[in-house]
Amino acid sequence: MKKLTRLYCLVPVLLLTLACAGQNVAFHHLNRTNGLSDNTVRSIVIDKNGFLWIGTAEGLNVFDGYGVTSFLKEKYPALSSNNIVHLTCDKNNRVWAGSPAGVTWVDENRNFTRILLNDSIERFACASIFETKSHGIVLYTDKGQYSANKEGKWEKLNWLPEYISFKYFLDAENFDDDKIIFTTDSIVTIIDYKNKSVFFELPIKSAVSACRVNDVQIAVGIHMGMVKKINIRNGNVDNEYRITNELIGRSINTNLSEVRRASNGDLIVATDFAGLVTIDKMDRITRHTHDPLDPGTLSSNNTFRAFAGENGEVVVGTGLAGVNISNIYNKQAGYLRVFSDLQGNLFDNYVSHMVEGRDGDIWIGAYDRLIRWNKKTNKSEFYFYYHESKASGLKSLQLRSLAFDRRDRLWVSAIDAGVGIFDEKKKTFSRLIPDSNAGKAEKSDFIFSLLASSDGKIWASTAQGVFSIDPETMKTRGYGDHPLLKTFEGKRVIAMHEDKNLKMWFSVQGSGLYCYDRAMQTLILYGVKQGLGGTSAPALMAAANGDLYAATNTGFSIIYPNGKLKTFNKNNGLRYGHCEAILEDSSGNIWISNTKCLVKYNPRTGKMQFFDENAGLSNEGFRPTCALIAKDGDMVWGTLKGINFFKPAELINNPSQIRVVVSGAHLVDSVVRFAGDRSLRLAWSRNTVIFYFTAINLQGSANILYEYMLEGYDKEWQRGVDLRQARYSSLPTGNYKFLLRATSDQINWISSANEVNIRIVPPLWQRWWFVLAVLLLLTASVFLFVRSRTRKLRRQREEIETEQAINYFASSMSYQQSVEMILWDVVKNCIGKLHFEDCVIYLMHDESKMLVQKAAHGPKNPRNYEIEHPIEIPVGKGIVGSVAASGKPELIADTSLDKRYIVDDERRCSEISVPIISDGKVLGVIDCEHSRRNFFTQRHLSILTTIASLVANKIVRTMAEEEKVSAERILSDTRQKMAEAEMQALRAQMNPHFIFNCLNSINRYIVKSDQATASLYLTRFAKLIRLILDNSNSKNVILSNELEALKLYIEMEGLRFDKKFIYTIKVDNNVNTDSVEVPPLIMQPYVENAIWHGLLHKESGGRLDILISMASENMLQCIIEDDGVGRQKAQELKSKSATTRKSLGMKLTEGRISLLNKHAELNASVDIIDVVNPAGNAGGTRVILMIPC
Repeated sequence: MKKLTRLYCLVPVLLLTLACAGQNVAFHHLNRTNGLSDNTVRSIVIDKNGFLWIGTAEGLNVFDGYGVTSFLKEKYPALSSNNIVHLTCDKNNRVWAGSPAGVTWVDENRNFTRILLNDSIERFACASIFETKSHGIVLYTDKGQYSANKEGKWEKLNWLPEYISFKYFLDAENFDDDKIIFTTDSIVTIIDYKNKSVFFELPIKSAVSACRVNDVQIAVGIHMGMVKKINIRNGNVDNEYRITNELIGRSINTNLSEVRRASNGDLIVATDFAGLVTIDKMDRITRHTHDPLDPGTLSSNNTFRAFAGENGEVVVGTGLAGVNISNIYNKQAGYLRVFSDLQGNLFDNYVSHMVEGRDGDIWIGAYDRLIRWNKKTNKSEFYFYYHESKASGLKSLQLRSLAFDRRDRLWVSAIDAGVGIFDEKKKTFSRLIPDSNAGKAEKSDFIFSLLASSDGKIWASTAQGVFSIDPETMKTRGYGDHPLLKTFEGKRVIAMHEDKNLKMWFSVQGSGLYCYDRAMQTLILYGVKQGLGGTSAPALMAAANGDLYAATNTGFSIIYPNGKLKTFNKNNGLRYGHCEAILEDSSGNIWISNTKCLVKYNPRTGKMQFFDENAGLSNEGFRPTCALIAKDGDMVWGTLKGINFFKPAELINNPSQIRVVVSGAHLVDSVVRFAGDRSLRLAWSRNTVIFYFTAINLQGSANILYEYMLEGYDKEWQRGVDLRQARYSSLPTGNYKFLLRATSDQINWISSANEVNIRIVPPLWQRWWFVLAVLLLLTASVFLFVRSRTRKLRRQREEIETEQAINYFASSMSYQQSVEMILWDVVKNCIGKLHFEDCVIYLMHDESKMLVQKAAHGPKNPRNYEIEHPIEIPVGKGIVGSVAASGKPELIADTSLDKRYIVDDERRCSEISVPIISDGKVLGVIDCEHSRRNFFTQRHLSILTTIASLVANKIVRTMAEEEKVSAERILSDTRQKMAEAEMQALRAQMNPHFIFNCLNSINRYIVKSDQATASLYLTRFAKLIRLILDNSNSKNVILSNELEALKLYIEMEGLRFDKKFIYTIKVDNNVNTDSVEVPPLIMQPYVENAIWHGLLHKESGGRLDILISMASENMLQCIIEDDGVGRQKAQELKSKSATTRKSLGMKLTEGRISLLNKHAELNASVDIIDVVNPAGNAGGTRVILMIPC
């Protein structure tokens, strides 16, 4: 194949003759428009993470597959110079930059370090930098060659031969880990740095560059256009390659600038003005030059530098046009973006359809012309189909579809001009005019496609249906009356195809695909309901195995011979949704154009392979139905800008391997750049971070899918297309790891080469030692609080118990009438209430001054109120005598240690003695013992001291009472009789025994700890007593007060007798209780009689009803009725005390009524009626009391 390039400019035109045919190589360009600091490229290197470093005459640059970042000395002072002449990446992934002013190395974190020779020389010229296994990095400078010693100081290597000194130097390249190939102006040599010797040397004139070919060969580039392969064992030249070009028809030598070995073994040769030359292992020479009409070619023929990467990368630096990037493994498609004819006319617009002529030329229907393209010569001819219309005037028509008939006549369909024929000899077009009686389809000027069928007819699909043409008669046939094909009448039929079984396939927009079997006369629809990927298919192709492929606007579908369908779209494999055209190669692989890529589908395995701009394909997008397979097997695909062409078996898409790197992090107050492993430590208050990352593909990192996860925070992978940052805000404290992976095909995922860990340091109060300290402090505080609280509760409980005990003794003593009873009650309850084992009370005998045992309780005296052998103790003897003598209590924790202890019935281990004192005089001693040591406490001492005080007071009061009683007996009889009369009336009004019983009831509730009932009872009792006393001072009281006293009395009796009866008090509406007056307690004796005689003797619950009404204007009627046992039964029971009491009360009340009758105008009366139940038995008593008011 020969590729012609014309440069329309003022300089001579260079035409490069291709020495061999094959797929093209496409280059990706970087220059100042992409962010490169300068277009003059001096040196190139790829680091361990895949970043491309570019040294230019005006700055250092790094390319990450997306964009270029520049480093200039003005901003980075450690950079020795902006003029970077050499770059090297060492095993630690440090990039070394040499310049005429010194050397600087850059680490993965983008930190710059300037090199000092001999610890002082900062400015020196550096021509090359290389790495050896034995010496590490070696600097080739104008001061000599230097390497760093173990202390990191740079030392000069003095053992090197003089002929490779700086002034003769041209090139240096590694032969292996410890051998370097040097090229000077007169010699090529290999230096062994491990053995410090010359491994190989050969004088060669005009050599400019050399590189390793294999273990025994090196390639040497000669300035005047020669490459030699030299055997280093014997110095012989094994092969010679002359690199020449043509200038105005003359063959001239090509000046070489650099020779390097690609990773596949090919040699790549940079030249001064002849582009890039490759020499493969078969000794075939291929030239790659700049074509101004093809954007995939070199940006300039002045290729100053050639760099070969480990993964097939080929990076070419130019003198004025930046960097060109490709891959040696990519055998790429040819791309003809611009068609040109012999007159120099150009066409760079879209194409619509293509067919191949008998001579192998490709006929292309294009935007405004017909193009005949010769693949071999790359020559084109343009033909214009002019048409004049009233609307647009004369214009050249767009040719939409082409087809050759059996006579090799080219049929064309043109927009707005129907069907026509191109006369190749006359180079003119003639339009087929339909008959006047033709159908809609025949008259349609919008023809979508033409098809030459197996029967020789030309079929046309239109916006109004389909019709066919007989090329021999030029007659058309519409199908509006066809029993099956009339289905298409008036519909947009956008594509047609005929398979090997002679079945016709029609694509109808909005409906789907129809299969017309002419033999069986059937028409079958395959639409969306049947599984078709879309409602229309612009391109159809029948495979050799009988499968029908349909390109749709959502993907492509396969219709198998058995009628089943399978559809592919973005969800199950495709990169894009829209498919435009389909072809089948000789191996049975199906090729589908998928918007901006080609898909190679293997129907046997179901796998897909993608080819895009990395394979030399246009990135403009493909045209619908515009693809063909030539007779020689080449595929040709129409695009929006020209065509792509290639041999399917040779097309290789091997883009630079994606290298995924986390490149930095944006913290709250800074930006950190790195490319290696990194650990970040952030304070809890600065817990927001943005991670920057990239997937490096030197030929373009577009359409790369990223997934990332912050391990320990994210639960699943987060996804983004070409989104190269991840933001995390307000991270909780803890440890995290940022994980990253990327893919270009959604099948093979590549994880990041570096690892980034982040720790959010917790605040002081969240750190383990602080939490532990706080927990310990809290535990201690809780423990101390609980202990304090327990002690407090114990003290409170003891105080309550003390108070209860004291209250009990105080209450108990109030009921006791004699000193003896009080003493016995104390000793008994000291054991019962205070859990003492033995308690004795001694009283002082006035005459003998001896302590006489008056009451004792315990094992030695279990019986009450009886002492068999009372003990008498002299004052001052024993513990009890000592307490009596001193008047101070004593608490003996261990009696075995006290000699004063006197054993009574048995020895006990602890003792407490408290004196009973009144007015400074010791009246006696309370002495208690217990068998356990240290039993008695200060609480016991306090209680006994209080009890002793109460006992002393009670003794004094009793003695005073006895004296008072004796004095009262001397009172005059008259006063005594008067007092007795007054007391008799008071007792009759309210039984003193009732009061006493009430007090006992209150005491009983207190002892039972029924404080609520006791309080209620006491409240009512106090209120009742107050009412009785208040009412007793008045002659009359209002009825409401009398009823209130009566109600309180009944409720008191009800509480006393556990609510054995219920009662009601009803007052008629005609009674005003606040204005009617009655004698005080006039009704109470009858109510009391009903309760005691009637209700209390009843086995079941009883009822008491009181009804108050006005019998007349000045007469109040009170009915008191009970359902008790009746008067007869009560008499039989002989409640003697009650009878006497009640009889007396009722007798006094009757006397009061008689007295009332003397002073009132109306007579009061009392009627007592026995109530009889229906069975004739006693059912209670009714008392009717009439009271004047």
